[in-house]
Formats: sequence, C-alpha cells, structure tokens
Amino acid sequence: MSQLTKILYFKTVLSYEPLTLCQFTTHQFTYPTTITRTLKYFLETYQLSFDLQCKKAKQLLKIRKLVPLVVSKDIILFPVKTQRAPLQYYINAAAITGITSKGNQTYIFFENTTYIILDVPYTLVYKKWQESLTLSHLLT
Repeated sequence: MSQLTKILYFKTVLSYEPLTLCQFTTHQFTYPTTITRTLKYFLETYQLSFDLQCKKAKQLLKIRKLVPLVVSKDIILFPVKTQRAPLQYYINAAAITGITSKGNQTYIFFENTTYIILDVPYTLVYKKWQESLTLSHLLT
C-alpha cells in the first residue's frame, strides 16, 4: 500500500448479511464478513494477533473497554462503539487531522477533505484518540 493511500476507518454495514466497509483516502472496500473477523484477518496480514494486541493494550493503558489496536505506526485503530452495537466503527487515529462536535454528533476529519459523522460524544472520541496515540508511543 502506498503512502498516498491510508486506511481511515472500518465500519459495519447494516444489511441482511454481515459486511464491513474499509474506507481509504482514495477508495473503499467491502469485506463480506463481520467487523471482528475483518480486523482479525487484517491484523494477520501484518503478522499480528488480534487477541494479543488487545491484551497488550489493556495492560499498558489499564483499560477494559473500547481497546485500541496498534497495527503499525500509520495504523492505530480504536473503537467508538461496543461490540454489541449494531453499527461499529474502528477509526485510524494516525489518519485523523481534526475532531469537532455539533450537537450530539462528532465530526472526525481526515486527509483529502474526507470526514465521518458519528453519534458518539466528542469527549469519548477525543479520549480514545489520545489513548491510541499514547499506546502507539508506548509500543514503539
């Protein structure tokens, strides 16, 4: 993958079958499976274990919920919804250029004027973004 194309986020797609959308700066790709299976597969392509990455993050950050995953220095994924939520998101903390809120919604901005609107409190997104960047520094 070139430096011009970055992963921005993973998102579940509401449909009759499990689908996961992976948004890049220049395009998107849909995986025909759940977000957890997609992330496990994605981490395996980097020769990493999903469970081991979660365990490391929990120990280093001393948290139990919404645990970030460090894949590489350019890919640090953090969830903003619980695993039981019908719509799940894993945002790449390294690709974020800004965060703002409007009412109950949080806008996350990326490169190429791409953004995503989430029905998640700004404080939660900001906290998870900072935790992800901290974890990245602790692991490198």
